[in-house]
Amino acid sequence: MPEVVDVRLEAADALDPSRFAHPDARKAADYIRLLAEDGVASAVANARGTMLAIVVDDAVVLPLFVPDARSNANTAYTSSMYAHYVSYARAELRELRSPIAERLAAIALLPVAAMLRMARIDEAVYVNNWLLSTNLYPALAPAAVEAVTRAVAARFRGRYVVWNSINADTTGALHARMRDLGYLPLFSRSIWVQDVYEGLGSRVEHVLRRERRLAARSEHRFRGSRPHRDDLDPVRAADLYRRLYVDKYSAHNPQLTSRFMARTHDAGIVDYEVLARGDGEAVGVIGHIALNGVLTTPVLGYDLDRPREDGLYRILSIRLQDKARDLGLVFHSSAGAGEFKKSRGAKNRIEYRMVVLDGVPRWRAALVRSFAALAERVVVPMMMRRGL
Repeated sequence: MPEVVDVRLEAADALDPSRFAHPDARKAADYIRLLAEDGVASAVANARGTMLAIVVDDAVVLPLFVPDARSNANTAYTSSMYAHYVSYARAELRELRSPIAERLAAIALLPVAAMLRMARIDEAVYVNNWLLSTNLYPALAPAAVEAVTRAVAARFRGRYVVWNSINADTTGALHARMRDLGYLPLFSRSIWVQDVYEGLGSRVEHVLRRERRLAARSEHRFRGSRPHRDDLDPVRAADLYRRLYVDKYSAHNPQLTSRFMARTHDAGIVDYEVLARGDGEAVGVIGHIALNGVLTTPVLGYDLDRPREDGLYRILSIRLQDKARDLGLVFHSSAGAGEFKKSRGAKNRIEYRMVVLDGVPRWRAALVRSFAALAERVVVPMMMRRGL
């Protein structure tokens, strides 16, 4: 007889974090309330929509994000699949550094954009979407997947049900269960994961020793912001993050605000550490979350005006890697900087959105299947070949 799973969808303002026994459930509940309190845009400036809670057996809590598909301001790749697969990709064409290649790639994107608009790809609901680049999962039993999907699909008929941040490493059991259920794996990004910190080989060990020497000799020192509230300046933290992830990389990355920094710090959802000069000026910041044995860092930024030889990114990175090692956690270091992360022992993996198509018309489902097949045949091999 199949196991009975109790799934309820709850409004954020009705959610009482103190009723949950497990700290991961309380953390998720606190986060959902935080994002819903003044609207998600107050925390993630380029996201528009509503944040609800999925409560499983009154023990596990998952954020459920319902995007405003009609808003032109919903431009974060974490809140809009169209922004991810079209707008973000279009903005990245400048990295080709060839006017001809850029023009050809822009032309190639036109039918993809048309296909996804026709499929109404943003008429979706996202399970476990924290609106961050990496969405960690609590200890959710694979047997609960179908029950959660069924409850969400019943509430939001005609929308795609999307499970974010699924990969074969940090969410292996969920990944296998979703494939068994026939969910569509839609390429999301190429990520880097590290679960081994010893016996990495002489070349990697040499790099790690060099990075630790750099950090030890630097004039810059870390200061943890908790429990001392005054150690974190949320405005400065948001500015350092914005300079790197928004100004340098893409406006379609989640634009985390100073309110996000302040509230996630105060609630203990994100653990912040500030890298400061001897005179106290903050020149770097990291904010990490640990959930169910995995650590990731949704907040990382540093002063891009500092000399390259200061090695700020390298110091921040080795701090995170050593933090995961010391806590005995898997380090999910997200996407980007592939060669850098590989040289420090991380493994390349593909991360997917797992999409449930049962609730949408067949013609829309067929368009999304075609796009997923195109991504699997063209984009995934290219990403793995180039180690991106």
